[in-house]
Amino acid sequence: MRGRIFILVLLLGFPLCLSAFDRRDFDRVADFSVTLKSLAGLSESQARRLGGRLLVLDGTVAYLQFLDPEQASFAVELELVGGEWVGTEDVKIYRCRVRFNGPEFFRRFPRRTPRDPTPEQIVLDDHLLVVARLAGRTTAEDGTPVWVLEGLHARGLR
Repeated sequence: MRGRIFILVLLLGFPLCLSAFDRRDFDRVADFSVTLKSLAGLSESQARRLGGRLLVLDGTVAYLQFLDPEQASFAVELELVGGEWVGTEDVKIYRCRVRFNGPEFFRRFPRRTPRDPTPEQIVLDDHLLVVARLAGRTTAEDGTPVWVLEGLHARGLR
């Protein structure tokens, strides 16, 4: 009987706990307004204003570089790209680099692309949804500045 009363109290109290959170609380943790396009034009001072908040970005995996292929210390960097048409003949490409570190990502990023990747595996040319936070800035091979993010979660959008 005591167990049933406890469960009932929990079930009745749980919605009250949820109502204590509002959009402002969530906005302190995550920023959904940042896109690959806005990230490309982000200044250092604007980046500081993000204050370590989580970013949710979508894009296509343009390349994968395995920084540490060992499972225990696994690290991979991918280039996430997106673009838009400018007029009818030109495409503007936006990019960032996302680094995933830790053994939990080892099976998610296979070194060789399987013939039939599982839904959990992330391979070249996959369209992804990524949760990450800004980690710094680097320079691309063509000399343009590129933001580097610390990847926390990724989900393929096949």
